[in-house]
Amino acid sequence: MDKINQFIVFKLGREEFGVKIMQVQEIIKRKEVTKLPQSADFIEGIINLRGDIITIIDLRKRLEFNYDPEAETRIIVVKINETEVGFIVDDASEVVRIAQGQVSQPSRGMAGIKTEFIDGIAKLEDRLIILLALNNLLSTTEKAKLEEVVENN
Repeated sequence: MDKINQFIVFKLGREEFGVKIMQVQEIIKRKEVTKLPQSADFIEGIINLRGDIITIIDLRKRLEFNYDPEAETRIIVVKINETEVGFIVDDASEVVRIAQGQVSQPSRGMAGIKTEFIDGIAKLEDRLIILLALNNLLSTTEKAKLEEVVENN
């Protein structure tokens, strides 16, 4: 029997992505972000979420997707290692159940996304959902910088 996992599905442009529901802390409406000097282009800044400082990363920029800057967005708050991070996405409104047998491994250079960012590709009827490997979205250096930002604020 195939193992079944639940995923939060969101969009970046017209493409659908998924992250394991167990990694998602919450989904919030986009908030005003405090910019950080000398940060990577894809790091939007930080927010105060009920007393916790959360670094906000624009996933559209991180994965180098074309996007509408005026589109309505959400922030998916996840835990990467022990650090909470918020990812800006276009839409996050669906939970799906995906059996292991519905997941294929990505081919090299697929859709211009680094393969280390991808856990697999789920085939659901006529849909393809790219399953992200959240722990691989940031390099070791970038993770260390995030932890430094959280500690200093």
